[in-house]
Amino acid sequence: MRFSNIIVAVDVNDPDNGRAALARAAAIAGNEGRLHLLYVRYYLPSRYAELLAEDFDLHEQQDAMAAMREWCGDLSIDESRIDFITKRGPVRDEVISYAQAQAADLIVLGSHQPSFSSKLLGSNASAIAHHSPVSVLIARTGKK
Repeated sequence: MRFSNIIVAVDVNDPDNGRAALARAAAIAGNEGRLHLLYVRYYLPSRYAELLAEDFDLHEQQDAMAAMREWCGDLSIDESRIDFITKRGPVRDEVISYAQAQAADLIVLGSHQPSFSSKLLGSNASAIAHHSPVSVLIARTGKK
């Protein structure tokens, strides 16, 4: 089975694991596959909106897009093969919803080695892997 429509869910605040996920997804997709590089920004309850700068959302989105484009350059990945997306909301729900909307056949995640607390409380990677209707690959850098 060839995976050709791949969601690459990353956290721009974790560049090592984000780059690892992107590199693995690009290798899996080959030259014909399509990548959807997705960063889900933290969900902000509306009661906090008045505490933030008026253009906070726009700047946060622009910074995320710039980071993801930089990773593509670092990895020599042609941007024409990639859709760059940011969403805001619960990570698990946004990743799975986007994967379903795009009829993805694989989700690739960058994830750190699980800590004791994430084993007890769960993690986004674990939640996505458990609830995803498609295959999930969790890419690791080997760093702790």
